[in-house]
Amino acid sequence: MNWTRLVGLAAAGFALCACTHTANASGPTQNPGASTHSTHQTAHKPAGNRDSAPTRTPFTPVLELTGNLDVRPGQLVGIRLDFLTRAQGRDAVTAHSPAFGEPVPLRWQNDDSYSAVHPLAMTDKPGWYPLDVSVAGHTVAHDRIHVLPSKCPSFTVTFASEVARPGELLWLNFDDLYPGERGTDFTVRSTALHQPVRLVHDERYDLSNPRAFSASTELAPGLANGKYTFTLYGPHGRRITQKPLTIRASRPGDADYLGKAHGPDLYDPTVGYADAPHRHDFTVGPGGRVAVMWHDAVPDPGEETRLTATSPAFTRVLHLNRDDGKSADGDDPRYLNTATIRTDLKPGRYPVTIVAHHHRVIKVDYVTVTTRQTH
Repeated sequence: MNWTRLVGLAAAGFALCACTHTANASGPTQNPGASTHSTHQTAHKPAGNRDSAPTRTPFTPVLELTGNLDVRPGQLVGIRLDFLTRAQGRDAVTAHSPAFGEPVPLRWQNDDSYSAVHPLAMTDKPGWYPLDVSVAGHTVAHDRIHVLPSKCPSFTVTFASEVARPGELLWLNFDDLYPGERGTDFTVRSTALHQPVRLVHDERYDLSNPRAFSASTELAPGLANGKYTFTLYGPHGRRITQKPLTIRASRPGDADYLGKAHGPDLYDPTVGYADAPHRHDFTVGPGGRVAVMWHDAVPDPGEETRLTATSPAFTRVLHLNRDDGKSADGDDPRYLNTATIRTDLKPGRYPVTIVAHHHRVIKVDYVTVTTRQTH
């Protein structure tokens, strides 16, 4: 499938069947030095208005194919014929190729072209296949399609780090573009997931492969280190295959170990972080406000959305938000929010606690609550 959402991902694949293929190209035309271009032009593009009335001069259409190189049986090929008015095409534009097994009519589109998307026959053998486009029976353009052998169904689990981390975002993908495969109801289950995850076909990323099914999800944040099994189920709960995945939190020596976290810094929200002293003991009155800042160069996966600061002096648990403002330029990733002090507190010193990295980083500062409001 077209799987390019992350660069440098650590991916793990699993072949679901043992199969062999031959390069017997009976049926397709052999490649005598094939062109690698997907656009074929019979002449220079015409000047003038493409919507103008037909004339007696010969028209010069331009054929463009998408997904025609290094494709498997069953994949979709896009066919587009430009520089042909609807009056010239007369709704009689057709693509012919033994790779399709049947004529493919091209339809008039609002973008002033004739086009169609059609799957390759599942019975195609590897090789090069000619493609012609005709208008009212007269061939006006040529190109070729390069077909590869069918590939066995595969189930992959992809993640961003060298080792899958608790709480990390991951991608599940099932590709079963293979003769005889049917059904669209696929689900992945694992004790490492919050709940079963249903795989769906997403045309934004798998436009050319109608049998690609995927989903993104998060690993549970509190997982113990170990090996977890991800099981793929098909229609009617049939188990198709399973895949093991090692999950562990970072440890000494890992680049993301503890993330170089520091804080919390407490300061006056009316002054701002840049101008206020960054204190570890902040004085405030009942009903007052205090801003809390936390720095962490490498938070644990998913931790950015779960960071909180807690204190018996706060009216509620304070959820810290990523600071994406220009004021954060050049600084370690930082997270902040503003808390309100309870009005029913006795004067005293109260802890402000942030817990991170699976309880391996716990840092505490203090607010001193006075008898009168100071901020």
